[in-house]
Amino acid sequence: MRTFRFTIALLVSAACCFAADPSRTPKPEGLPKSQTPSGVELIHDVEIGKGGDRVLHAEIARPEKPSAKPMPAVLWIHGGGWSGGSHRGNGALWLATQGYFTASIEYRLSGEAKWPAQIEDCKLGVRWLRANAAKYNVDPNRIGCWGSSAGGHLVACLGTMDDARFEGCGGYEGVSSRVQAVVDYCGPADMTEGSAGIQGAKDDNDSKALLGLFGKPFKKKPETWRDGSPIVYVKPGNPPFLIVHGDADRTVPFVQSERLEIALRKAGVPVHLLRVKGGGHNMMAAKDAPPAEPDPQAIRTAVTAFFDKHLKQ
Repeated sequence: MRTFRFTIALLVSAACCFAADPSRTPKPEGLPKSQTPSGVELIHDVEIGKGGDRVLHAEIARPEKPSAKPMPAVLWIHGGGWSGGSHRGNGALWLATQGYFTASIEYRLSGEAKWPAQIEDCKLGVRWLRANAAKYNVDPNRIGCWGSSAGGHLVACLGTMDDARFEGCGGYEGVSSRVQAVVDYCGPADMTEGSAGIQGAKDDNDSKALLGLFGKPFKKKPETWRDGSPIVYVKPGNPPFLIVHGDADRTVPFVQSERLEIALRKAGVPVHLLRVKGGGHNMMAAKDAPPAEPDPQAIRTAVTAFFDKHLKQ
């Protein structure tokens, strides 16, 4: 049990890194078998379609014992400032111990392709799973998504961006990419005014991560930055959201999640913003500061309860 908890802590911590360190990218073999939770089966590097001219993959974690009924599913979208990180670290893996099918989706990083390639690849991941629902014993009408930091931004996009122009052409065209529940950990949501307050932004200088994502400075291409802001697409009928954000986050300001919550609430979308008091970008308190509240176990309980409510019931 201690090994399992330690492994999850490492996965979540790595996923929350906004400016990724390539040297710490998970190794190709994925999670070591010795650290895999009991009763969970891992399937590495499953091909899901194409991003541009290359194949994209998913890392699956599911219950070893087949379920009598189709399972609910949660797709994990990794963080890393859109420029780093890997699908070979499934931050939702522990949900497989709770009867969920989970898959961590690979998407093209900003050094390879600019926006909207990233949301196209994430939508491909949803279409792949829905199209293969029978194969994996998944309920195609109960698919949620969860991501942290840059991954939080992308799952918020999955929950709000229904425009056909974001679908891409990587495979399974015509299959719905709609998700039924969204858990957004500290994701940027509103870049309509540039990247003020987001790590790396100072005076007239854009955040390096966002500049890498959009390819052009905000002043030269504001419409592109607006195009990548999930808050712009909020409307009635969006799926329920759980937003988790530390109010001491110096990487992505807490106000980003406050704005998204307000927009969702105004549209009549079920939403709860879980404020982690004293929490930084990794939801933990700074050194020598009082512990952040709620603690990691309570946050995980809230995530489980949210998915259970919207995907299991």
